[in-house]
Amino acid sequence: MKNNPRCTRHPRHTVHTGLVAAFLATSGVVGVEQSVYADGLVRCWGWNQYGQCDTPSDLGSCSSIAAGGFHSISIGSNGSVRCWGAGTTNTGSNQNYGQSIVPADLGTCSSIAGGYVHSIAIRTDGTVRCWGAGSTATGSPFFEAGQSIVPADLGPCSSVAGGGMHTTAIRIDGTVRCWGRNNYGQCYVPADLGPCSSIVAGYEHTIALRSDGVVQCWGNNNYGQCNTLAGLGACSGVAAGQYHTIAIRSNGSVRCWGAGTTNTSTSPNFGQSIVPTDLGTCSSVAGGYSHTAAIRTDGAVRCWGRNFEGQCDLPTDLRACSRIATGGLAHHTIALQEFDADGDGRPDSTDNCPTIANPMQADCNNNGVGDACEIAAGAPDFNGDTVPDSCQCIADLFVDGQINGADLGALLAFWGPVNPGFPQADMNADGKVDGADLGHLLSNWGPCPI
Repeated sequence: MKNNPRCTRHPRHTVHTGLVAAFLATSGVVGVEQSVYADGLVRCWGWNQYGQCDTPSDLGSCSSIAAGGFHSISIGSNGSVRCWGAGTTNTGSNQNYGQSIVPADLGTCSSIAGGYVHSIAIRTDGTVRCWGAGSTATGSPFFEAGQSIVPADLGPCSSVAGGGMHTTAIRIDGTVRCWGRNNYGQCYVPADLGPCSSIVAGYEHTIALRSDGVVQCWGNNNYGQCNTLAGLGACSGVAAGQYHTIAIRSNGSVRCWGAGTTNTSTSPNFGQSIVPTDLGTCSSVAGGYSHTAAIRTDGAVRCWGRNFEGQCDLPTDLRACSRIATGGLAHHTIALQEFDADGDGRPDSTDNCPTIANPMQADCNNNGVGDACEIAAGAPDFNGDTVPDSCQCIADLFVDGQINGADLGALLAFWGPVNPGFPQADMNADGKVDGADLGHLLSNWGPCPI
């Protein structure tokens, strides 16, 4: 245990899965897990008792993140899985059940999830692998509930989630399967569920987002976490906290129910289900033990609920993010921060010129490539005004849509040092009207290109 368990580490990089869970509860998802998001930096903050926020310094670029009860998980851009935090050993004590020991033969993966003390991954061939607690179903110790025993007939899957001591998956045909502890019916898939696009798991409840956008919940309902709100309507994303449920409606608004609809600062009510009135529209949500996190459609992260361990204290330099995950009893939050290679405040995934600062996204011809990048790639900019010549006609001195004899005559009349009365003749703004200007005019003779 570290002396200072709180962390605001800003490590490295990260798509992620419908997750999470359990005493824990972790990230929610939006849509099917195989969606592709821009690689970005992995940022962690909150409780760091087991090093779950100590992102490996050599992690490199990642495509996905997930959080378990006391550990964190990522998929690298090469498809490799890394884990850190609790479970780097398998002692069966102090939360160490081998959940962070990635199987040597795992191979490349497309999706990950974290349970309380186990980890789940979907390999690129669609097969599901689990490790950590639950490799037996003896119930002794308590965490051995078979949550890591993948059904032999499961088949390829598109999404996975980890609960307290159960695991759930969506097969590629959209059907849902659950296994592990079933003391509250969390593994009894409703007969009328139908095909689903997303799955998440709380400590003892399971939530599915059907392909038609309807949210269905089953399992422990001690705080109303399975009482789907009347009038909720079609949704695009869901997430699970320990005892609360979060959904993103099709219009981007967020709704929560279950524990935390009040804020008494006593377990389990810490306001984690009280959605901020100024939240706005969101693209991703996650549920922790007693806090909730969301990514707004502009990439900004918001957190609410319990903040005793700083899990809601966003790093002051946090940029736009594409994914969010939350740990359980570890009270930590993980975000996939998008890259901003040129430092202009625009994430690379939405920047029309990601290699050269272009904060206003200038794109004079609306071709999707920023003016700065067009010029860097060789587009002419004779007057050096950072606007490609193809978007303007600087040799049209009389602005009549034609470069012709009138323009040539004016240029020759003002030959020599620039005349303040007719500065436009100095087309390259070098202080004189000379052969360079004449050459530009002649090479663009005729109708203006715009």
